[in-house]
Amino acid sequence: MKKYLLVQCIIFILIATVFTGRANAVSLTQNEFITAQSLDPGMAQAGVFFSLGNELKSLYPEVRYGIGALFEVGAKVGAVINADPNNSNGVLMGVDLKYQLIRQTEGVPIDLALDLGFDTSILSGQNVSELKFSTIFSRSFSLTDRGYKLTPYVGLQVSALYGSYLSNDQTNVNVFGGLEWKLTQKLMALLEFKTGNSTIGGVGVKFEF
Repeated sequence: MKKYLLVQCIIFILIATVFTGRANAVSLTQNEFITAQSLDPGMAQAGVFFSLGNELKSLYPEVRYGIGALFEVGAKVGAVINADPNNSNGVLMGVDLKYQLIRQTEGVPIDLALDLGFDTSILSGQNVSELKFSTIFSRSFSLTDRGYKLTPYVGLQVSALYGSYLSNDQTNVNVFGGLEWKLTQKLMALLEFKTGNSTIGGVGVKFEF
């Protein structure tokens, strides 16, 4: 009961924060590519992801690791590509920590997780950093008895942007949704859209080991 009350409070805070978002925020630089289901302790995933926006594109590998007690950590590093040839490209780095509050069972229809992340990009010799907090919902649908499945997911995210690349610090509210398709017991493909101040789309593949 306490978990459900906590979830209701978090959702209320996130929705209320919509009214604090500012216009003229910089375009989003990458998708999230994360479901609410945490990896088992000692399990790991590695993948490559691509996001496409109106102004910026990003391409990066990411590694995720289950650290136990329903916690999962992720790290990424890659490239940010400017659509405008007059602007230089940049680099992207990020980390995040996810905690799964609710696990899907026969009596519980969804997974629910909270994710705290930090991304930083260097563009044209300046940096823009993003501290973000997300609430993520997902549900898995088994396709066969050998573990192949589809997992649609949605998330609500509040992010704070700051850095020398920006004229002012900014607060954004973003909504993202996607689909993770487990093609084999170890290989997954992902598709995601994310929208807020701007809209981006992305694809990725990852392996579990």
